[in-house]
Formats: sequence, C-alpha cells, structure tokens
Amino acid sequence: MRLRETMVNEIIAHAQQGAPEEVVGILAGSNGRVEKLYRATNVAKNPRQQYLMDSREQLRIMREIESHGWDMVGIYHSHPESPARPSQTDIKLAGYPDAVYVIVSLKDRQKPVMRAFHIEDNNIREEELAVEK
Repeated sequence: MRLRETMVNEIIAHAQQGAPEEVVGILAGSNGRVEKLYRATNVAKNPRQQYLMDSREQLRIMREIESHGWDMVGIYHSHPESPARPSQTDIKLAGYPDAVYVIVSLKDRQKPVMRAFHIEDNNIREEELAVEK
C-alpha cells in the first residue's frame, strides 16, 4: 500500500484526537495507492476496545469512492493502548478480504506506530506501507 506522508499524519492525528477510544476510517484509491482517506464515526458499544463504522456513513463513503472510480483499498483504525497488530476481535470481524487493515498504535503516545495487514480467513500477513512525500 502506498500513501502520502500527509495521510499518515492525518491518520495519526485522528487517532490522537479520538483517544482513548478507537477511531476508524476508509482508505480509497486504486492499484494499492491511496488517493483519499475518509474519517468515519466509531459507533461500537465498547469503542475503547473495538470499532464499528456507522452503516449510513459507510454507505455514503462507498458511494463517493465508486463515483471517483476508486476502490476501498483499506480500512484504518487505532489501538489507543495496545500494539499495532490485529487483535482477536479485529481478526474475527475482518470482513473485507481484499482490503488492507492499517492499525496505528498509541501505546507510546510520543512514538505512534503504524502497520498494515492483510486478513483473510483468520490468516494474517503484514503488508508493506510505502510512504510518499
């Protein structure tokens, strides 16, 4: 997955602004390159430990992505207190096998960590995050 440095900074800022709750968003683009990120609202019952996008908001975002001829290339979310790796809940709820799941950890608030994973059928594979200027 390729994304601009400004997008990395925006995802981290979103995570910091939402802490101590998890935040979530969608990454749109094509051929593995992110063209736009969409912040979404976390409506999970326990937002400190999981995320769930508002379904109407997600539908609006997906329609906009389609109108640009893009794909949903990824979903990002934060782990305010845990490492940047998929939790058991993340693995269980990963419903988009073609998407890359980007996780930003704020466990060390001074040094956020961002990693990307492909999750399909309980199999996890780390993906490279290429950051462009």
